[in-house]
Amino acid sequence: MTDPALIFHDSADRAGMHVLLIGVGDYPWLEDGDQYVPEKHEDNAVGMGQLAAPPVSIRHLADWFLTSFQNPDRELASVSLLLSEKTPAPFTHDRVPGGSAMVPRGEIEEVQDAVDAWIDRASARRDNSLIFGFCGHGLQSGNPVLLCRDYGKVPTSRFRGAINFEQFRIALSTHQPDTQLFLIDACRTPDLENALLGQATPGNGLLDLESLSNRDNAPAMQSVQFATSLFTEAWGRTEGPSLFTEVLLKALKGGAAEHTAEWWVTTSRLHTVLSTYLQRVSLTEGVIQRPAAQSQDFRIAKPGPIEVDLYVNSREPAVWREKVEIEARRGTFQKKVVHDPPLETDTVTAPSCLMQLVNPTQRAADVIYNVEARFANGSQFQNCAEDVIAYPPEVVCDLPVSRRP
Repeated sequence: MTDPALIFHDSADRAGMHVLLIGVGDYPWLEDGDQYVPEKHEDNAVGMGQLAAPPVSIRHLADWFLTSFQNPDRELASVSLLLSEKTPAPFTHDRVPGGSAMVPRGEIEEVQDAVDAWIDRASARRDNSLIFGFCGHGLQSGNPVLLCRDYGKVPTSRFRGAINFEQFRIALSTHQPDTQLFLIDACRTPDLENALLGQATPGNGLLDLESLSNRDNAPAMQSVQFATSLFTEAWGRTEGPSLFTEVLLKALKGGAAEHTAEWWVTTSRLHTVLSTYLQRVSLTEGVIQRPAAQSQDFRIAKPGPIEVDLYVNSREPAVWREKVEIEARRGTFQKKVVHDPPLETDTVTAPSCLMQLVNPTQRAADVIYNVEARFANGSQFQNCAEDVIAYPPEVVCDLPVSRRP
């Protein structure tokens, strides 16, 4: 059976990673959509409209899997992609047959077909792994509901175009393979009418339960990484990826690599690091977004050289009112930035991330840096230095600054 969502497939007979990604931004039957008629659809839209970030986010994520994903135990075996954009455009990558492909737009029947084919591929071997990623509108009606492109198309049955995520997840746990990761980048706010809150979750479960006797009476290991906590919003941008995708990619590239697990990115470490990164990003954006997870622990990826954000603090906040040169050194590696104080010195605060340190081989000797601060002649502060261990996700250096005699 031809799968129009399949943009990459390696049919080698070995354990592999099978990825299905869905990004829904164009919702024709929600506010400002091409098919939106207020008299017919306003009650079902419940204030929801068009989204810019989901297709951008999922394009970035698909590109990362095709370009940078590394897992020596389970190499990338397939990537399936569905994108709902106002103006459909091909997905382009060297590993896509012919260099580019137009993909399905994320209506429920297209999602169902893509899931069927994805499960068929991933279930061929028990030692495969699978990843399901969704970015778009979501609701919390008893359990999470993910809204496909045609949500609200039928006013009298708006959830016909939606995924009952909990039913889908539970059913999938009865299928092969043994390790399953879900990346859910959607709001988890209650239905604004509150008509469904606490009731059975609507939507399409996509998959039937199988007997656990086919799995030695044990469900699959699963990790669900939610972009936000229960009853809260997930935030995107009008340009660029969502906040969650931004930090997720950073974590997958090595921020969530665990030094006690041979520098693998693991599911348990992933949630901790997503929380760390998202706290900083949401603070910068002036929003509140805290990720949530329900997770068993298994390996996802083993990145190469890892970049670690360096933040520099000082017990003397006045240092940031001066010009200061900060240099990080490890062996022959050297990186330097110069902090110039802004003109409005009354509001000076410590700069954000100053630089990315690089752990090239993950050996102990490669993660120790000397961080030095040098001040201009005539400064009230003395030059100072501190050694730091650059373990991901980030390192904070508290400079031992002192004033000149």
